Amino acid sequence: MKKIITILLVFLLSFPTIQAQVDTTEYENEDDWNWHWDDNWWNWKHGNPFLELSYGIGQSEHKNMASKFSKIGLAELKLGYLSIDYHDDTVIRFNERFSFVSKLETKLQSDKKASHLPTEMFRFGFGRRSGYGYKCENLFILPYTQNSMIWSKLKMKDYPVSILPVPNPYDVQKDLEIIDRYENNFRFGTAMEGGIQIGLSSVILFNAGYEAAIIFPRHMVWKHLGSYAIEMAGYNALDNFIDEVIESSPIAGPIVSFILKNAYSYVFFQLKKDKMNWPFDTETPLTYETFKFGVTFNF
Repeated sequence: MKKIITILLVFLLSFPTIQAQVDTTEYENEDDWNWHWDDNWWNWKHGNPFLELSYGIGQSEHKNMASKFSKIGLAELKLGYLSIDYHDDTVIRFNERFSFVSKLETKLQSDKKASHLPTEMFRFGFGRRSGYGYKCENLFILPYTQNSMIWSKLKMKDYPVSILPVPNPYDVQKDLEIIDRYENNFRFGTAMEGGIQIGLSSVILFNAGYEAAIIFPRHMVWKHLGSYAIEMAGYNALDNFIDEVIESSPIAGPIVSFILKNAYSYVFFQLKKDKMNWPFDTETPLTYETFKFGVTFNF
């Protein structure tokens, strides 16, 4: 399976070279529709301000631990800026840049198991949410892809113990060593999210999404940058392809963008669950997968 995924990623990474050989004369006189949002990544005050409140239920995991973590609840606040560009009367392109703070804790959800480890985590960071969507009179439907950089601080509410029916003493010691890499220290990580926002106006939007986060036990800067460059090369290839879909069939564009980008993000997340800076030989990270629901207020 991983060989198939690797072949697909190689194809995506070679796609920009193929695109460069295509005659682009017909696009030279186009307006600014095709400019890339990445060029304005740091332009935070580009657009209208928004506030978002979210709640979620999730699960944390470390693939090398014998112990299991309890499910967690999430409460989150986002503050940022929204920009919308109209392709036509129906299809729009949107871009959001935001900062956020979150609290993840076993107490914030009701499904508690005595054999699982309760935890608490505080995190903050910033990110970008973007995509193509639909505007039908006052109805907005915005399927999105989101990427974030996060700093997280884990606090354990209980620890593995060397008594039955929990794992043997060797497993307990190994689990404690892994936990010690994270607990009471801020650790850097990344997160991807896919979801949809829906509203009867652009002022209030209801959203639902799935977030997958990677928390690094340590930040290996050069390997992280190398992994990030490979991941972004694939995103750029998808951007070029999606732009052509939008030009050829605008109605299909938002769905194609949503499926391709989120599938690509999820594949990378799965690869990084074993090696935090895939494809480089690096440690196994702590991961979080969360289903989120929220409301966004645009001003």
